[in-house]
Amino acid sequence: MGYSWSELEEVFQNALKLPASEREAYIKNRTKKDESLKQTVLLMLKDVEDADQYFDKLQEGIADGLEEKKEDIYQPGDLIDKYKIIEPLGRGGMGQVYLAERNDKQFEHKVAIKCFSPDEIKENFFENFRNEQQFLANLNHSSIAHILDGGVTDRGIHYIIMEYVDGLPIDEYLKKHQLSFQDKLQLFLKICDAINYAHNRLILHLDIKPSNILINKEGQVKLLDFGIAQKMGEPLKQKHFLASPYYATPEQLKQSPISVATDIYQMGILLHLVLSNELPFDKEEFPTASNRKLIFAVNQINKELLSIIQKCLNESPEDRYVSVSALIQDIENFLATRPVKVHSQNWPYLASKFIKRNKIRILLSVLLITSMVLGIIFSTYQANRAQENELKAIKTNEFLLDIFNSADPNMTDGNLTVKEILDNSVNNIELKFEDREFKLSLYDRLINIYTNVYLWNDSRELAEDVLNRYQDIDNYSKLKIMSTLGGNYRELSEFKKADSIFAVLLEDIDKPDKNLPLYFKIENILAFAKSQQIQGNYDTSLQIIHKAQTFVNSEVLDKDKADIYNHYASVYKDLSKYDSASYYQEKAINILKSKKSPENQKDLAIYYNNQGNLLKDMSLYDSAIASFEKSISLKRKIDSKANLDIAITFSNLGGVYYKKKNYDSASIILNRAIDIFSTQLESDNNFIVSTRYSLANIYYNQLKFEKALSEYKEILKADTANFGVMHPYVADDYISISNCYLELDETDKAYEFLKKAEHIIEEKFDESHQKTSYLYNKYGMLFEKQENYTMAQLYFQESYTLANKYLGEDHRYTKIYKEDVERISNIMKGDIDKM
Repeated sequence: MGYSWSELEEVFQNALKLPASEREAYIKNRTKKDESLKQTVLLMLKDVEDADQYFDKLQEGIADGLEEKKEDIYQPGDLIDKYKIIEPLGRGGMGQVYLAERNDKQFEHKVAIKCFSPDEIKENFFENFRNEQQFLANLNHSSIAHILDGGVTDRGIHYIIMEYVDGLPIDEYLKKHQLSFQDKLQLFLKICDAINYAHNRLILHLDIKPSNILINKEGQVKLLDFGIAQKMGEPLKQKHFLASPYYATPEQLKQSPISVATDIYQMGILLHLVLSNELPFDKEEFPTASNRKLIFAVNQINKELLSIIQKCLNESPEDRYVSVSALIQDIENFLATRPVKVHSQNWPYLASKFIKRNKIRILLSVLLITSMVLGIIFSTYQANRAQENELKAIKTNEFLLDIFNSADPNMTDGNLTVKEILDNSVNNIELKFEDREFKLSLYDRLINIYTNVYLWNDSRELAEDVLNRYQDIDNYSKLKIMSTLGGNYRELSEFKKADSIFAVLLEDIDKPDKNLPLYFKIENILAFAKSQQIQGNYDTSLQIIHKAQTFVNSEVLDKDKADIYNHYASVYKDLSKYDSASYYQEKAINILKSKKSPENQKDLAIYYNNQGNLLKDMSLYDSAIASFEKSISLKRKIDSKANLDIAITFSNLGGVYYKKKNYDSASIILNRAIDIFSTQLESDNNFIVSTRYSLANIYYNQLKFEKALSEYKEILKADTANFGVMHPYVADDYISISNCYLELDETDKAYEFLKKAEHIIEEKFDESHQKTSYLYNKYGMLFEKQENYTMAQLYFQESYTLANKYLGEDHRYTKIYKEDVERISNIMKGDIDKM
């Protein structure tokens, strides 16, 4: 005889309310007609004081109560495929698991086999069996137990053969191994990484608990049991209770929709358990209500980490972390002594974090001032020892450059005070040093660091000021400042200024008396080529790259050769000449594959990132994802911490999932990129804004036009502040806003914003640029919406004509625009036929 979940809940909860001496009599009286129910409740009651046993017994009791207890499907010695059963490992409502070993004498190999009896298949467990088999087959992560095989026996037993993990559940492992606070967090981050990996593939685990997380003898994490996992966006399964009761989330208990936030809630419970060996709930309170009272181990867990746990355990899913990536970022922030985002952001807290994080930097600042004072005294005393002073000047130069390097996130972990450090350094250079050439070299380094942290306006302003004040000096440092300024002008879309700078540099490059380093010559030629490419002058860009190639000889570094090929690939990509682009991108990658220096590996990671963008444009999305993941893997080897370079590739990877219409996965990855960017950049930085732009595109494609419109308007404000009112980014924003108004049937506003975009595009580009043909296509869409088919046809035709002329008939935009011409022609033809 079976019993329902509600009966089990009622009897057990009522028993807990009674004095311990009266509980057993109550249970026997209440369940005298159901022996199975009685034994289950008594077993649960017996183990209530031992949390670990209680949870496991409770889950087993629930599973057994939903149906009559089944006999073991297999006995030791039985065979399944090539494997012989050794012993049972566990059982529950979702099948039985056995330890088995290979039996064909080819080699020794132990596995875990999960089996489902024919009765379970009849009771709709087959769907879950197939789900787990498919989910595990799609997950290839070192911390997720792998699926090896599966099938159906002659007896109709469905089975999955899985990797056998000889390890302990994480709670038992922590009791037997005295790990430090930091080591516990690192272990938890490994679990987060595995869950995040599954989320990136749109899979929710939904049953994260200690018994499903094993740690082997080497300390490696293995995540088990995707038996109740679901694809994101699917409705909650109703056939059985989901998740172990004490790890169930409010939405699971209420049978409400599940999401990423469901796993995050369970991660919060797990984090509390890992740090304190206790659950954040009253052990005596049966988990039936969604609003369980939280009891935190405040004396054992740091306040910042408690803030993280509390964020995970919010009653409402919307109030939890938006992604596991955001949870990871806050834990990494804690470990790196950076501010935890969900903790109180008051001034004393931020100041204490800064001081702890920058002890060495602050000490260096003190040493710098001390060394300057002592240097002045000492240099006066030894004024006649010119050669020795010159040596000291070189050492001082190197020392100061090291100070400035500490502000460069490409060389350290970076922090939110980079701009302050740089601004203070600018103010001090003129006060502390007299030698003008020496000061110019320091300015060169500072201007370059401003650019590296994407503070283009600050870099531009300082470069312009320095070049104006140091016109009388003509040296290599000045040329490097000019080169950086040209790049800043290009990024700020001030192309005429950029090209004038590069033209001057190219003149100097051709002068033999300058004796400039070969890499500097190639670097600036390619920078000029990039400027022409961005402006749509592709033939000119290719000619300039050809010039760079003429400098290639036996003295040229492999890095510079590869960079030339990389630039060829970029131009051919924009021309949609994908065969040529792929050829040159592969050449660039192959040159650096065998070069193991950090600098070459960093460039190789960039090339894989560029290859991913190329494959995305070719609609080879899975291949693009593989390239992006290679890029991320390399970047992590160079710097294991989350950094801006990794965030850039995350942003691009999110774009691929967006193209695949995997919007949940795209959102998770894009938010991960924003989380990393936000640790080092201001909220209006272009990398954050451009990633938000991708998220807004997702809203648009999900038909959330109001939400997309609101986001595009915020992005417009940031782009206008960063780049000015006439930047092409602003034109893109206007077009996106127009698209939203068009979908909302506000065609007058749509037209208004298209006109604003047109004003910028006509100012910045001629008809050869693809933005021009794109704009005309959008006008065609607008007039088609207004059923002004004559005007729509004119704009569609002009859009197609320009694209065909300048991009070529094989370009994907050209093909799209041609389809629009044909569609509007058919509409007009249909109207004529009706007359």
